[in-house]
Amino acid sequence: MAAGRNGVGAWSSRALLSVRHDPEAETLFIVDKTLRRKAITGARSALSGYQKGHCFYCFEAFSLLDLSLPDVDHFFPHLLKTVGFAIEPIDGVWNFVLACRRCSRGIDGKSARVPSIQLLERLHTRNEFLIDSHHPLRETLMSQTGMAEPQRKAFLNSFHDRAVWALVHQWEPKESAAPVF
Repeated sequence: MAAGRNGVGAWSSRALLSVRHDPEAETLFIVDKTLRRKAITGARSALSGYQKGHCFYCFEAFSLLDLSLPDVDHFFPHLLKTVGFAIEPIDGVWNFVLACRRCSRGIDGKSARVPSIQLLERLHTRNEFLIDSHHPLRETLMSQTGMAEPQRKAFLNSFHDRAVWALVHQWEPKESAAPVF
């Protein structure tokens, strides 16, 4: 992603460490040092490139030009903040994926359920791909989840175990297309 006027890209770690959610507007936003809100749903294009234009969960293709844009979804539900995960980096980029609306909020969608262990492995693979690609997200992902791959894997597994304990319900989508990543 190209850098902005001040040399900081849209994925700078400084910006992603304070992501907030506005459920009424259905947007994610950051609060910068001047306490102004900035929407980060524009991050769809960066995530889409790594997800090859497909839903993280069911692999359904989407276009960022369609009227029904994919959701920037919390892999681990935002609800976890209300059940003792408030100090965890749940609003970190490590936890954001693009999801079609059917998977994100449809009748059989993830909603506030914890994704299955197979999906957790996919998240780990995606995060490692971003780190290995030396994308600007690399430093942010490492600072949020661990400096070495074994630490990052342990972080995700521990988070998953605690999330399942807290929310009980797990979820896995029906794949509507062949895996592409």
